[in-house]
Amino acid sequence: MVGGMSSILRELAEVQHQLVSLSKDAEAQKYALLARQEELHTRAARLAEQIDEECSTQDLLARLAELRWQLRALNRQRVDTGGRPMVRTQGASRPTVGQASSSRIEARIQRILALLAKRGIDVR
Repeated sequence: MVGGMSSILRELAEVQHQLVSLSKDAEAQKYALLARQEELHTRAARLAEQIDEECSTQDLLARLAELRWQLRALNRQRVDTGGRPMVRTQGASRPTVGQASSSRIEARIQRILALLAKRGIDVR
């Protein structure tokens, strides 16, 4: 399954590269690529759920801890920048997609909590 995820991620990267390389007037190609990108995101999400279901409880707990840490870091970052998500780099700051990222992380946390609950483990 992990090999399948690698394949999906490679294809997503290729689609992203093609999107960035398109000329501004290539609307039909753009929408076809966006549709393919959405399909790949859906496949990746389904595969991630399957991978999670096969993980040991210890691995799920470790992932949960990491995701919670990432969410706290995003929230701290948002506070540090006055509510505007930013990524700090050497000598500059640039906007990031913090809200979308935090929503995805929160959804993943909820999926892992649900899996753990099915296994009889309450980690609130």
